Amino acid sequence: MTIPEAADRPLTGLSVVNTRPAGRATVLDAALRAVGATVHALPLLETEPLPLSPVQRQMVQDLDRYRVVFVVSPTAAALGLDSLRDYWPQWPVGQVWIAVGAATARELAGAGLSPLTPTIETSEGVLSLPPIQTLQPGDRVLVLRGEGGRNLVRDWLQAKAVQVDYLDLYRRRLPAAAAGQWRSLRQDRKPDAIVLTSGESLRHWLALGGDEARLLPAVVISERLGAEAMRLGVAVVLVAASTRPEDVIAALRAWREASARGID
Repeated sequence: MTIPEAADRPLTGLSVVNTRPAGRATVLDAALRAVGATVHALPLLETEPLPLSPVQRQMVQDLDRYRVVFVVSPTAAALGLDSLRDYWPQWPVGQVWIAVGAATARELAGAGLSPLTPTIETSEGVLSLPPIQTLQPGDRVLVLRGEGGRNLVRDWLQAKAVQVDYLDLYRRRLPAAAAGQWRSLRQDRKPDAIVLTSGESLRHWLALGGDEARLLPAVVISERLGAEAMRLGVAVVLVAASTRPEDVIAALRAWREASARGID
């Protein structure tokens, strides 16, 4: 990760809400503070592990029959590895593992795997990888994910007659403490911007904050999420190039500089 030097503090005085889950917010928090921002924690997602069904246990036992394993998040990696290790003390040879982003890749690497990661850390980026592009009819792909995730990869692969199986390992929910945290935060000082990194966090934020939430400038991490935020009525949407802290900072910096010049 590359962030501006400490002497360069372009976000000094800016109050930013970080909605990443507890335990996954520290890198972004540190990067924002390094460039002068005041950071407030408001986790909008927590995960609840799901037990494996008999069908899913069979998927785990059949791991070596999948040509590709695609892992959509660090949480999916951690929970998936726990389930798979019960049956696979050694990983199948020649199998391709794909992580959607760097944090997920680190989780898998810690288990002795060497996952591929797309340059663009999205499902669209995954679809551009050669092992996905070269899949043939009848090949099998296992997706480790949370309940109710995007279906873009599945739909694209099924159109090529590739079999795609989902291992739903957890569900996402709004933390019970979020409402109280938001009331406390807004009483202290109204923040200047909020960082939203998923569709679930966006929807939880709008449910939590109502019309007031729509007026707070929101940094999102993809064009797709930006379009969804605008569709749902968020007044100011700042699209960062990725989830990387330097890209979030760049989006906030560009917005702040444009605002100072009087540009909407």
